Amino acid sequence: MVEHSIEYTLYIMDETSISSTFEISPTQSQPRTFRNNPQFSSTLSDIHIQQFGQFHITGSALFEMIKFTMLGQASLQNGGLINANLTSSSSNLTIYVCIFAGCKTISNGGALYLYIIDRTEITLSTMLITGCEAQNEGGAFWYSINKGAKLTIAGSLTFQDCKTLSDSGYGGALYAKIFGENSQLIFNDSVIFERCSGQSGGGMCLITQSGGNFTINGLCNFTNCSSSNIGGGIYLETNTGTVNFNQTQQILIENCSCDGSGGGIYCSISINGQIQINNIKLRNCNSQRSGGGIYAIINEGGQLILDKSCLFYQCESHGNGGGIYVQINLTKQFSFFIKDALIHGCKSITNTSLSYPESGFGGGLFFGCNGDYDPSTKLIDLRGMNIYNNTADKYGQSIYIVMRDVVRLCQYGTQGEYVKGNYSDEYSDEHDLIGIPMNLNTFNSSSPQTIEQQQKPLLYLWTLGILKSAQVIVNVSNPIGKLIFHIEGKRMIPGQLSVKIFEFGDKIQENLNYEQKEMKYQYNNNIHKSLIGTSSQTLIISKHQAENHKQILIKSNLKINQKLQNNPNEIIYPLEDGSNIPIQIEGKIENEQKATFGMNEYKWLNYKEKVYGIVISNDRNIFTGKDGIDIEEDANAAVQLEVIIEEDDVDDEPEKEDDPEKEEEHEEHKEKDKGLTVGIIVGIVVGALAIIAVIIIIFIVAIVLSKK
Repeated sequence: MVEHSIEYTLYIMDETSISSTFEISPTQSQPRTFRNNPQFSSTLSDIHIQQFGQFHITGSALFEMIKFTMLGQASLQNGGLINANLTSSSSNLTIYVCIFAGCKTISNGGALYLYIIDRTEITLSTMLITGCEAQNEGGAFWYSINKGAKLTIAGSLTFQDCKTLSDSGYGGALYAKIFGENSQLIFNDSVIFERCSGQSGGGMCLITQSGGNFTINGLCNFTNCSSSNIGGGIYLETNTGTVNFNQTQQILIENCSCDGSGGGIYCSISINGQIQINNIKLRNCNSQRSGGGIYAIINEGGQLILDKSCLFYQCESHGNGGGIYVQINLTKQFSFFIKDALIHGCKSITNTSLSYPESGFGGGLFFGCNGDYDPSTKLIDLRGMNIYNNTADKYGQSIYIVMRDVVRLCQYGTQGEYVKGNYSDEYSDEHDLIGIPMNLNTFNSSSPQTIEQQQKPLLYLWTLGILKSAQVIVNVSNPIGKLIFHIEGKRMIPGQLSVKIFEFGDKIQENLNYEQKEMKYQYNNNIHKSLIGTSSQTLIISKHQAENHKQILIKSNLKINQKLQNNPNEIIYPLEDGSNIPIQIEGKIENEQKATFGMNEYKWLNYKEKVYGIVISNDRNIFTGKDGIDIEEDANAAVQLEVIIEEDDVDDEPEKEDDPEKEEEHEEHKEKDKGLTVGIIVGIVVGALAIIAVIIIIFIVAIVLSKK
């Protein structure tokens, strides 16, 4: 034991050892110094730690150019080599160019247990820690930083082959808890984790609470780290704290794995906690459950941001989310932003030991939510996401979204901008992005049949149809449809397309009279004429009569004066019950398309007195027309329906009615005439037979009389 009141520097000549507690108290203003000898030598001196040997520090100490090696088994609860409780601003600990080898403890901090509080500032620099172990927390180092204290890691810090051993072990190499406003842990230069392992956080476990802050400003690598539970490389938990991976150099997390979720990083973010990850590269990380690269749970105001060239490369999960898995509780304020990230070559693999919904979805990103979401809050923003060559055994090769309001999310902004990233509507595979409108809890208990029936490519949810033209051909004798509709446009999705037809306005009576007069004139003379209107406010009606059909083209600048849902005179085809044949579509979604469908019911089409408009929808919710404009936003987006009347043998039957209702009446008259003709024939036959019978009777009577 060294006298506490004396300042000293202890030079280690080659090597020494301690086998009991070495106390360093706060009675001196200058630190106790332990260093190699001679001072100018680059060779480290050795201190061997025997069983029960430990430095217990409550004052100030400096260790420089020392190699600490533990020779015995773990015998102390906390801090196998150094147990430092620094509760005064005058206390300090500096460690510079030291090696810690094979240090062990029964509970926390295999080599170093450090508790600091109340504006104390500590600097640790240039250390190698290898083969250290703890049962519970921090296989090598354990930090608790409180009430404004600050710990800075400068120079290089390397952890190799460190681990925690118990089933509840946190932080295979490093455990750090930062609590309180202005409390800080800063990695300034280079921190390396190699082949470290634990139960939660194979390399590091980091917790920030109540205003605590963790920042990485320099290089940080996690290589070949693993966990038997969650967070193969890092376990991050923030509760009203902040985590900033704000370095100028790239963070590398490579070949890290876990038996649970979060092969690279596991994040738990709640109560206004914030995690911002910049310039990180996760490569070849994998998990036996979800989130091969990152697994994140966001609750109660939590925020997760990925920015500045983040990369997820060849990560895979045997659950959901090969690259990233994010779970959000939407009942509280939150935010999830991908500002700049590439997800490339990641996989979601089916795990037969899990239920159907728990694996094989979302090769790049799986995004699941509970609760309702208002897209106008813009709290979910994936506009900086880039996806390439990801795969999923089931669905969502790059992205799978489970959210009750996924339709609203996709339709907010322009063409799915908040969810699609670099996805191309024209060139990308529609199976890359899949979504399902249900809560995550419901999804996790749903059957394969329910999931497959309700999920859809996200492309279908944001693709608003563009309608260019529409016409209907009326032919009441057509066996495949008395009304045949032809529409042209873009972004019409097969199996999803619906059309809404409604009364666009009334024809002006004087034009009706003029039209009827002209139609009669054309019938009688079998010639073609055009009618030209005299005012821009007057309906312009042109008619064309060919060999066997007559066309009526109606153009109008009438405006719709009411919303569609307030208009009772409308038809939506096909019916929701599936009783109609789906609309047939030719052409690719982003190219020019033609769609056709037929109706046998035609009496509703009063084209002589009404002008009709038409709009289209891929979800039966938002109906659009010209330029893909929502009819609810601009009532004049509807396209006017062109009506074509087909007639058989027009030249021979000039008086034949064009109106489908008249056509039906004509058919009824024909049936009556037919019945009358048959009756006359029957009457004639009966009369003839009666006459013949009378003649025969007269002839017989004559013969009888002649014999008398």
